[in-house]
Amino acid sequence: MSARNSERGTSEPGAPKQDLVALAGAARLFGDLLLHEVTVESLRAMQEPGPLALLASVGVVVPDASDPSQEFLDELASEYHAALLAPTGGGAPPVASLWIEGRFEGQIVSRLRVLATSAALEFGSEAARGAPVDHLGVLLHLWAASTERAPWVADEIAAEHLAWTHAPLQQMQGRGGFYGGVAVAAAELVQVIKSTVATPVTP
Repeated sequence: MSARNSERGTSEPGAPKQDLVALAGAARLFGDLLLHEVTVESLRAMQEPGPLALLASVGVVVPDASDPSQEFLDELASEYHAALLAPTGGGAPPVASLWIEGRFEGQIVSRLRVLATSAALEFGSEAARGAPVDHLGVLLHLWAASTERAPWVADEIAAEHLAWTHAPLQQMQGRGGFYGGVAVAAAELVQVIKSTVATPVTP
């Protein structure tokens, strides 16, 4: 997600600015966890004091990146595939169109593109890594990017575009493991984000 200059004004957020900054950081962190497989580099980033403290506070245990065998990376890759790319036993990846309409590129996609344009943001391939625009990880990044520069966009995402996330996150929770913990924490994060709406959203 990359930003362009915006000429539109902003409104006061529904939570103190310092809380929104921290929450936006958490949204970016969990957006990345949902969009990308864990690597040694991302594990080392997660073990930095800030991310590590955040993840520990929500019960997510970060594997030890110093393990010389790194066999756990293969296990995490398998978990990621089963939880987020091709869930077995029913369900679907955490993509809004799949859960709401049973297909890719549903109606929400065009609205999200309008919102991104309104916030002077672009869906960059580096941020989304080819993921659908309405993937939960992308939504978290869009919300985080909008909190300061386009609160009206952040408010609409929080108020109208996260209700569907309960089912896929519950599906992930049931699998346990690292991504089960991520799902529990992400579900809590979504609820906090939904509580940040400052004013009723108008079309």
